[in-house]
Amino acid sequence: MKAALIRAERDRKILVTEDVPRPEISPSQVLVRIHVAGICGSDLHGFMDAAGTARRDGLIMSHEAAGTVEEIGSAVESVTVGDRVTVDPQVVCGQCEPCRNGWISICDNKRVTGSSLRGFEQGSMAEYLAVESSQVYNLPENLTYAMGALIEPLSNAIHVINRASIRLGDTVVVLGAGTLGLCMIQAARAAGAGRIVASDTSDFRLTVARQLGADVTVNPLTAKLRDVVSAETDGVGADVVIESVGIDATYQDTIHIVRKRGRIMFFGAVQPTVSVDLMPILHKEIDIVGCTGANDETQIAIDMMASGAIDIAPLLTHSFSLDEAQAAFDAMADPSIDTIKVQVTV
Repeated sequence: MKAALIRAERDRKILVTEDVPRPEISPSQVLVRIHVAGICGSDLHGFMDAAGTARRDGLIMSHEAAGTVEEIGSAVESVTVGDRVTVDPQVVCGQCEPCRNGWISICDNKRVTGSSLRGFEQGSMAEYLAVESSQVYNLPENLTYAMGALIEPLSNAIHVINRASIRLGDTVVVLGAGTLGLCMIQAARAAGAGRIVASDTSDFRLTVARQLGADVTVNPLTAKLRDVVSAETDGVGADVVIESVGIDATYQDTIHIVRKRGRIMFFGAVQPTVSVDLMPILHKEIDIVGCTGANDETQIAIDMMASGAIDIAPLLTHSFSLDEAQAAFDAMADPSIDTIKVQVTV
């Protein structure tokens, strides 16, 4: 089969389309013929980090995928050959304490397709992907494969909103209007948020944020987010703040724009460590909640997208062929190109 693999070249990585063996499946697995594979920001950051271990030489990236079932193992009953499916990329053990509690997003032994962070789990930027049958979900007919490949980030966004415990009328601030942030804006509105403020350094993405439900948008390059939130809340602060950027500056902002006894959702992860001011956390009695992956939100994401409750069409900005995988990453890394979700068609 054809696949786009990372190859180390001197002091950088490149993507090369090669012929590799088609994966074989176990009795409990499904072989998916991939049609669309999405590129996540974590793919880009890992790929650009020449010394990083999360995206290493020989890896097939992408954990956002949709396709058709090509083959099923002898023990599989949940899907049949020819089914249109999306893939949950989380490979979990089912035996650890988090798994026994149903917390699969924080499985002690979790691996993710398209990542070499824990083991070497090949991803979906290839013609075929072998996964456990529990990882595939049927796609309704009104969802295209491009839409299906966005189920994974949407399910992550819904997981954050579920853990945020948003109450009717809450003021919610979303830092970062990329794919995840734009999904969170819509999910927060569906959860009952009364007023939503979105922040991003891209005016293009902020335009899309307004289109998808943000009441106020802020570009921190031209305005002070802390001043805007203070003005919008009469100095009280936001009820819920969602960090979906992952850098020190935005993590610092969360502490200062949330109200007393407000809630902060930590999700973005570009830097391995960040610093935040301690005293406001103590004196404002702030709740800080960490989030990663999705738990039981995949089917919810499918249903919300299929019903039209979540609009992801404006997020689908760029598509490349498998042979153009390197060009896809180049486009994402180019600040002069207005990208949101870049996908590879296989």
